[in-house]
Amino acid sequence: MSPSPIHSSLSSPTHHLPFTHHTHTPLPPSTSIHSVTHPLRQTYKMKLLHTLLLFLAAPYAHALEATFTPNQADSPENGGSGGPLPQSLEQRKQLLELSVAIAQTPDPTSTLDHVAQQNGITANELGAMLERNIKDLQDSGQLEEMLQGVQANLAAQGGGGGRGASGTLPRRIVSLFASIIVGIAKAAAGQVTSHPRQSSLFAMVVIISLVTMHNIPKNGLIMSTGSPSFSRGHTTFFEPPVEYMQQHYADAWARGDWESSLTETIQTTSKKSKAKKESFGGVGMTRSFQTNLPGVKADEVNVESHRDREGFSLISTASQMILMDDVIDVEQNSDEDDSVIEEAMEVMLESISSLFGDRKFTEYTLGKTALAWRSFIVDDEEDDALEGAVMSMRLLGNFGRFGIQPFCFSYELDGDNIEDTKDSSMIRCVAFHTLKGGHFDGEIRFAIDTNNDKTGAIISVTLAIQKGGRLLPIRLAESMVESFTESIVRSSQLRIKQAASRRSQSKHYRARSAARAKEKRHLRYEQERLQEEMAAERKRKWKRNNPDAGHYRPSGHRLRGPGGSPNFAC
Repeated sequence: MSPSPIHSSLSSPTHHLPFTHHTHTPLPPSTSIHSVTHPLRQTYKMKLLHTLLLFLAAPYAHALEATFTPNQADSPENGGSGGPLPQSLEQRKQLLELSVAIAQTPDPTSTLDHVAQQNGITANELGAMLERNIKDLQDSGQLEEMLQGVQANLAAQGGGGGRGASGTLPRRIVSLFASIIVGIAKAAAGQVTSHPRQSSLFAMVVIISLVTMHNIPKNGLIMSTGSPSFSRGHTTFFEPPVEYMQQHYADAWARGDWESSLTETIQTTSKKSKAKKESFGGVGMTRSFQTNLPGVKADEVNVESHRDREGFSLISTASQMILMDDVIDVEQNSDEDDSVIEEAMEVMLESISSLFGDRKFTEYTLGKTALAWRSFIVDDEEDDALEGAVMSMRLLGNFGRFGIQPFCFSYELDGDNIEDTKDSSMIRCVAFHTLKGGHFDGEIRFAIDTNNDKTGAIISVTLAIQKGGRLLPIRLAESMVESFTESIVRSSQLRIKQAASRRSQSKHYRARSAARAKEKRHLRYEQERLQEEMAAERKRKWKRNNPDAGHYRPSGHRLRGPGGSPNFAC
């Protein structure tokens, strides 16, 4: 719209219709119009009928020619207002919306120029038009009502905030996402209507994918909890988080579902002495096991397995030695005092023992087995606390997936308790037995021993399955104990190096502190000696140069008051 005079010329051109008279030969009386079927004859008859109708309507037809001349007084050049505005309320509302939108922009002048340029008019003409629209609405009493509606529409579209940050970017982002969702929904509805079977299959795949992505970090996507008869135990498709395993079996303890999977102790007669009976099986059945020290090496894991021994279906043991070279250079300190070697051995055994105390058995088991172990404490009404553990391992579960095995604490030997055992080289050991709901029945023991010449420590892990219990494949059992041993050895070596480094730093710090303290004491002594010598020399010179030395008495002038009389303090 333009504020300039609207030059509208509404004209209807005059149509001069030629009326001509045609003479024609009438049809014979025996021939009717309907009986003529030839195309040329039909066309001729239609033209004849058309001409006849125009001839009959000629008296009632009039020629019309209309023109519109604008009022020159409405022109802005002549002091007018630019002519009448559109009478449509919708168009007036649009003009009012344009006025409000321009006013709310950061730079209304530039916006007005831009809008006017886009419409092919000047900024003054556009401004006059908008002002006149507002004035006309105000005179008619419709301005307030229409202005409220315009502001509501602008606020709903995200432009009501104007310069506010909350009304621009966030609302635009929400609007963008809403439009995307609506578009996807429309496309999906059309796809479902045209291809219902493929759409149902696709929806099922999407739902399964979403459920899988939700459960993988939560519980590893549970395949079975051991309830069906064909399932060996708790199984997950992916590696389960240790937090989930701990919480799952802590809740099982609260429900009273902790029950040992080991059978009762079996009494058998010894082969060497038929009169002597030995006990096998039950909780603590690995207490009497001894480590084969001669066959253990430092650079590799030694794995041994035995089938069908007395009272046991399978015994798998993995062991490896940790030398003292990780702490000190034995060859360099061989000629020194034995206390250095003893101290290094003490550091090594303390570091490994602290690892057993923290139950950090699977810090470095990220290979093929993907072994994970977590120990935790549950409250017991009788013993105040009971220790449990959970283990997950690849290939242990159903269909070669991750199997979860629960354990319960069996025993721990440390310090004075080791004297009751047959193995005098043992430093510390801890054992756990299996619970129901797992994949096998047995007991696993972690032990620390010293070698014969006391120059290293031996880490051993033993898995024992008694007769009558669920058996593991021998390769899987060997892989389990080997992974445990490798992880414990690597963790122990790291802790030994850390402890040795801390002790070495502590020694250097103590040595530097002692030297610094000795130097400070020497400096203080020298300073005090020089001060005493200086004081004695000053006293000697003072007595030699002053004849009244030693006979000084106060004159009494300082004791007199302002009035001349003595002023003695009470």
